[in-house]
Order: sequence, then structure tokens, then C-alpha cells
Amino acid sequence: MASKRNLYDILKQAEAKRAQEDAGSERTEALDSTERVKVLSPGRLVSKRFFRNRLAMVGLGILIVMFAFAFAGPLFYPYSQTQIFYKYAELRVDYAMASQRTDYVSYVVPGAPGVDYSVVNRINSYITSMVSGGVTSMDVTDSNGTAYTLQLLGDRAYTLSTASQIPVATYYGPVSLGIYDRRVDNFAWNAGMAQSADFAAAFRAAFSAGDTGFTFDGADYSITAARKDQYTITRTGTSISFADTDLGADFEAAAAQNLANGSFTFGGGTYNVTDNGDGSFALTQTGGVEVALVASTFVFNSTDTSRQFTDGFKAAALMALYGSGSFTSDGADYTIRRDTADSDVTVSDGTGAQVAVLGTFSIKRYSGQDTLALDFKQAAQGVIENMLAQKLTTSGFTFKLPQLDKQGNVVTNDDGSVSYVDTDITVTQSQTGEFVLTCDQITHLIDIYAPPSRQNLLGTDGDGMDILARMMYGGRISLMVGFVVVIIELILGAIMGGLAGFFGGWVDMLVMRLVDIFFCIPTIPILLIMGAMFDKIKMDPYTRLIWMMAILGILGWAGIARLIRGQILSLREQEFMVAQEATGMRSATRIFKHLIPNVIPLLIVQATLDLGGVILYEATLSFLGLGVKRPMATWGSIINAVTNSPSDMTRYAYIWVPAGLLICLTVIAFNFVGDGLRDAFDPKSKQ
Repeated sequence: MASKRNLYDILKQAEAKRAQEDAGSERTEALDSTERVKVLSPGRLVSKRFFRNRLAMVGLGILIVMFAFAFAGPLFYPYSQTQIFYKYAELRVDYAMASQRTDYVSYVVPGAPGVDYSVVNRINSYITSMVSGGVTSMDVTDSNGTAYTLQLLGDRAYTLSTASQIPVATYYGPVSLGIYDRRVDNFAWNAGMAQSADFAAAFRAAFSAGDTGFTFDGADYSITAARKDQYTITRTGTSISFADTDLGADFEAAAAQNLANGSFTFGGGTYNVTDNGDGSFALTQTGGVEVALVASTFVFNSTDTSRQFTDGFKAAALMALYGSGSFTSDGADYTIRRDTADSDVTVSDGTGAQVAVLGTFSIKRYSGQDTLALDFKQAAQGVIENMLAQKLTTSGFTFKLPQLDKQGNVVTNDDGSVSYVDTDITVTQSQTGEFVLTCDQITHLIDIYAPPSRQNLLGTDGDGMDILARMMYGGRISLMVGFVVVIIELILGAIMGGLAGFFGGWVDMLVMRLVDIFFCIPTIPILLIMGAMFDKIKMDPYTRLIWMMAILGILGWAGIARLIRGQILSLREQEFMVAQEATGMRSATRIFKHLIPNVIPLLIVQATLDLGGVILYEATLSFLGLGVKRPMATWGSIINAVTNSPSDMTRYAYIWVPAGLLICLTVIAFNFVGDGLRDAFDPKSKQ
């Protein structure tokens, strides 16, 4: 039993006995006394050497601070990495835009006959032809043969009229309807020839009876074998279906003779023929002429900015302007008049209150909303007309606009009314002929590139996001990328290098040639190509991050594999490994029980040294715009946000300098820790 006791146990017992016998007493020991010997485990020896390394302790302290900053900081910081900050500031803004209406806008008359879209789309072309030809009326026809009359109604207004068509009858001529397939009991109707279920039932009854024809709704149909089990259905006879009054067989005969003519005369009346495209023809008679739409360049400016006028209101108003001067729309009576040739056209309701003024300029807010006050529109139109008369490109006027406070809210007086303030408005004509109205306004803006403040300790970036928050979240990404990439490199490198070193022979040769190939791969061009491809397909930022980590890990394992191979080759020749092989120990036991534990310290040291390099590599890619994309942040992408020009680097130093310091400190800290671990595991390396 005594032989199994080790020196450590003997020393512990001796020390305990001495403590009991000589507690509180002083005694001297010989220098060669075994009680002076303290035996430490290998792990404690490594730890002791590591913690005595001052640079390693500095690096470890920096890393603890960095991890706390990146992972614990966001838990206490009130802002997220994507939160956008806004501010209110007085800014010269595009307040409104104006353009002289030269194109005619069409307003459909309610209840009038429909107008083919081809005619509506060519209204301006027709009017231009009428003006150039000096005519006041023009007849036009749509693609269906329907006739219209475009006529000058008055200054800046035209009417499009058409005659209503009164249905008289429908004429059915011979036509092939489709094919019946007996095998599947199915009808394949020709285009536009689909028939009702009653027709199908009549056909089946005749087909079952073996008939070669049948009659349905006064028309005769034939059944002809087309191919095996398929039969053609054809309307052989003619028939006519009257809409109202039966005009007799003579009318049917006259219609049959004039189907190709488009019209014919019968009994003193004229009838129009329209091909329906399905073997039938619509027979109509021209009724009274009706105005279908009114086209005008007048702009309806409402006195009430919340009111929008319908097409029916505008069409009725324009016809009344050049007619009786009064009209009714939506059950209400209105009057429209122009006192002189140069005065405005006004629309008033039944009480005499003005509801609209017709102008020649379309003036809206720059956003496109038609909510500007009428007096503002009239003042702007007067200035623009003066600019056109004097051929000016810039002018201005002063107008009372609602007063805004520093938060962009409308200021009200004590009585609750809106407070107005005189505002200088500049009118500028653009190259396209439009007029832009600009003025100073309190505007709600994204607070971009804000300097450090109490709200944003490190300011904001070009998107108005808090820099400090993005540095915290960016630290998470940068550190995570470093660890994930290094883990991938270690796994691949340990497996491939272990296989090559342990088995040797052709396995070693194959793995080493693969390592040589990976050493020859141009990493930077590959990453540039992959980054451009990811940008082209607009890959999701999170998916892009995963791909980037995988690519960096796959491209970086070769160096670790070569290092592990050399270590395994050295360990394999040691006496303890030769003895284990001689005793017949299995390869798996030798690998996992002896080789791997001896290689792990080297892997830890290599991983620590590589972490800094990977973080620096990721920062470089993000700096070049090839790494992580918004809304995710990394330290490299934060620096990239202010590299458009040297002046930006100087002006926004409070953005990129802290991010650069974080990268430098983290990389240096990992190097310090890596050097400390290397010295602790192999103290001879310092010599």
C-alpha cells in the first residue's frame, strides 16, 4: 500500500503533523528538507506563469472591458443601433411648385355615353390640329367605328359629343361554335362562342338521338363529325332577336344584305350594324347627340382646401360658363361667371358664397398635395405671370404663412386662432418650365452628423443613428466574427493537420498538397468578388454575415493545419507514444487520450493570436464596404461611413477615431494575451 502513495500525499501529511506539534513555534529547516518542496500541478504552473506576465494581464483587462462594453453595455444604454434621431431646424425648403397648365384635362359628364380610351388619349392632339387648322369642330372615330364630334365650347374649353345608340335587334348568322369531345363529354368553344348550359343540354339530347342537327332559340344548328369521337357544332341558319318591337321578316332580309356595309335604311329610318365578333351583329339606331366629356386647361382652385371637386362638377361648371351661367351638381345649385375678359372665373353656391376660382396655373405643395390656401395661389400666380411677361427666371414676394415653433408645431394666439408671420418666398423657374417656391421653414430633419452631446455622447452618423450604440452593437459583431472564424479554422486545421501528422504517407502528402493549394488562393480578390456578388443579389445582411464568416474560416485553416502536423509528428516520436504503440493501444485511444491533450495548449495560443488578426481583417472588409451591411454595424463599417473625403475625416473625427481605437486596443489585447499564454505553456520560448 505504501508503494502507491505519492510524494505529494507524504508532504501533506508531514505538514499537517508539524502544524499540530509545533503550532506557534519557530523552527529552522535544512535546505535539503523534503518539507520545503511544494509540488504544483501543470495547470497551476501555467496559470502562475501567465498571471505573472504583466502585458498579459493588461491585455486580459482590456478584453474584459471590451466584452463588457459590447455585450453588457447595450443592456444599460437607452438607444439601439438602428434608432434614428431627429431635430427641428430652420431650413430653406421647397414649399410649393407651380406649372402653367397647357394640356387639356378631360372631365366625364355623368350619365353620358362612354368614350373609347383611344379618343380620350388623343384629345390634346385633336385640339392642336383644330387650332392649327383654324376650325371650331372636328369629327373623330374610335377603333370600333363610333363617331364623335369635338367642338370648341369657349376659351380654353372643348366638348366631345357622341350620338347615343338605341338597341334595335341582334342578327345571328352562320358560324362555327366549337367542338364536342364524346370521350370526355366536354365542349371546346371557339373564342367568344361560349354557350349556355341550356344550349349544351339541347345538343346532348339531339346527339343521343343520333340527329345531325337541332334547333335552339329559333336558330338551326348542325352536328358534323370532325375526327374520331369529336364533332363540330355549327350554326347553319340565320335568326334575329329584336330588343323591343318586331320589325318583321323584311327587316331581317334588309339586315342580312347589309351586314358588310355598316348601316342600311329601312322604313325611312337608318340603322347601324356592328360586328360583335361571335357571328352576331348588333343592329342599332342613332339617337340624340349628347356631350360625353368636357376638356379644359382651367384649374379649379377651391376656397376650402379640404374640398375636392368631382369631374361632374367641373364639366357642368365649364358648360355653364359658356352657357346659362348656372348649373346643378350633387343636388346643389351654383353660378359661374367672369366679370371681364381679364378677371378671374369664380364659382359661387346658392348663398352667393365663393366656392372656387378658375386659374391657369396648377399650384400645389411641393409634396404634391393640393392644400394651399386660395389667396396664396392667387398671389403666386400674379408673381409668375409677371415673371413670364418680363422674362424673368427669379422673383419673390412676401406672404403670411402659419408661424411654427422650434418643434415645428403651429403657433396659436390666445383666442385659439392660428398665428401668421410674414415670410419671404422666392420663385424660381426651372429648366423644365416649372416654378419652384422656396422659403425658410422650421423643418423636421434627421439629425445627421450631430456632434457629441448629452443626448448622444459620441454624436450621430450619416443616417442619424447614435454612434456609441452602434459601437456597442458593432463590437458584438466584430468579436463574434473573430471567434466564429477562429473556431472554424481550428476545427478544420486540427482535423486536417492531425490526419496528416498521425497517419503520414499518402495521407500526409494529400493533405499537404491541399494546404499548398489554399496558401496559393488569392484571398483578397476572392473576397472582393464575393462582396460584389452579394451586393448584386442584394443578400440579406444576416445571411451575408454568415457567408463571410464561413469564407474567412475556410480560407484560413491551412496555416493551423501545417502547425498541428508538425506538432503531431514531434509527439508521435516521443517515448511514451512509442511505448503505447508497442503495447498495442488503439489509434483512437492514442489520438484522443495523449495526442490531442498535448496539442490543445498550442491550439489555445494560436487561437488567441489569430483572433486579433481576424478582427482586423473583418474591419478592413467592412471599411471597404465588402463586409457587414446596414442596419448591422461593425467597427470597420463605422469608420467607412466618414471616408468620402479628407475633409469628412477631419470634420467627423469624433466618429472614426473612437472606432479605430477600439479596433487597435482589441487587437493589441489579444496579442498580449496570446504572447502570455505562449510564454506560460512554453517558458523556454522566452530564452
